[in-house]
Amino acid sequence: MFRKLNKTKRITLTCPACGHTQEEPPLVISSFCKSCGEHFRVRKGKAISNPGPRVSGLAEVRAPEKKTEAPFVLDAPGETEAADESWVISAEDTERKAKPLPGPKEEDDTIEEGISAGAFFGLADGEEAAAPLSTGSTSLGERAQGKEALAEGSMAALIQSQGPVISADVEKMPPNYQAPDKRRRAADATTALEVRCFRCYHMQQVSRFAKSTQCERCSAYISLANYEIKTQKNHTLRTRGDIVIGKRGGLKNCEIACHHLTVNGNIDARVDCSGDAVFRHSGVVRGNLYCRKLLIEKNCVIEFPDGVKAQRADIQGQLVGNLTCSGPVRISRTGSVTGDVHATEIDLKDGAAISGKSRIDPDTSTQLPVKMGFNPSVIG
Repeated sequence: MFRKLNKTKRITLTCPACGHTQEEPPLVISSFCKSCGEHFRVRKGKAISNPGPRVSGLAEVRAPEKKTEAPFVLDAPGETEAADESWVISAEDTERKAKPLPGPKEEDDTIEEGISAGAFFGLADGEEAAAPLSTGSTSLGERAQGKEALAEGSMAALIQSQGPVISADVEKMPPNYQAPDKRRRAADATTALEVRCFRCYHMQQVSRFAKSTQCERCSAYISLANYEIKTQKNHTLRTRGDIVIGKRGGLKNCEIACHHLTVNGNIDARVDCSGDAVFRHSGVVRGNLYCRKLLIEKNCVIEFPDGVKAQRADIQGQLVGNLTCSGPVRISRTGSVTGDVHATEIDLKDGAAISGKSRIDPDTSTQLPVKMGFNPSVIG
C-alpha cells in the first residue's frame, strides 16, 4: 500500500522523430528515444526536437532546392551549386537523391619512402632522412638510439632551448643553506638556560622547555616556574624562573629566589637573583644580592644594607649601599650612589654623584664561590 502511495508519477513523451511514446520522470530535461535513439529536449511535459542538424547514419551535405529551378544533383558533372545554404541530410533519404559517403581506400602494399621524425626536427642526416620507412629485413630496434640522444631531440629539450639560459658563472646557494628566520628559530629551540643552584651556587645548563630540574652537585630540587605577584605577600618563594611584582603587589619580611626580577611595587625582602634585576619602585633589598645586570630607573630609591654585586650596573635613580661590579657602571645625570663603588669601569654623566669611595680595578670579580655546605633555612 505504502509503495503505491510513494510511487513517483511519470509523464508520457512522444518522440518528435519517429513518434514512439515512452515514460520519463516528471523532472526530466532531455532524453533519448528508446526506439530510434534520437535525442530530444523536454519543455512543459512535451518533447521538442533539438534546433541543431539531425544526423542519422551516413550523410552528406546538399544544397536546398528552389521552386523555380530544377532539382539539385551533386553527381552531375560540371554543375555548380545553386544556393549559398546547405545542411546535413540522412543517407536513407532517397527522395532527395542522397548517396552514401565513399568508403575507406584499399591499402597499398607498395613501399613508401618519407622523412623521419629526426630529419623533420633537423636531428638526422640526409641519408637517414631518405631511408625507406619499411623495416624490410632489418630487425626491430636495430637503429634505436640511446637515452641521451633521445633526450637531446625531445620536445622538452626543444622547449627548454627556447627559454632563458642560466650561466655557469652564477653563484648557487650551498646545499645546506637555511634562511635567517629558520636559523634563528632553530637556534632558539636549542638554546639552554644557565641555572644557579639555591644551596651550593653550582651553575648548570638546562633546556629552555624544562619546567624543573635538579642540581647536579647537591641534588637540590630547582623549580623553573614563572610568577607574577599582584598582591602583598610575606612568604618564601624559590624558583629559577622569572618573578614580576605588579604595581599593587609587594613583598615584605620574606625571602625570594629567581632568575629575572622586575619590581613595580613595594619590596622589603631578601633576594637571590641570578639574572637581571630591574627596579621601578623604591624598596629595600636585604642580604647580598648577586645579579647579572642591575637597573635602577628614575625616581627610585633602593637600599642595599648588605651591599650588591653585579656584572654591570645602570643607575638612573638613587642607590644606597656599597656596589661591586665586574663590568662597567653607568650613572646618569639623575642617578647617585650613596656608598662605595668598586668596578672595572665607571661612567659618570653630568650631574651624577657618588658619596663614598670609588675604586677602579680591572681584576674585580663578582663570581660566587661554590659552597661546600648549605643551610636549607637561609638562601645564600
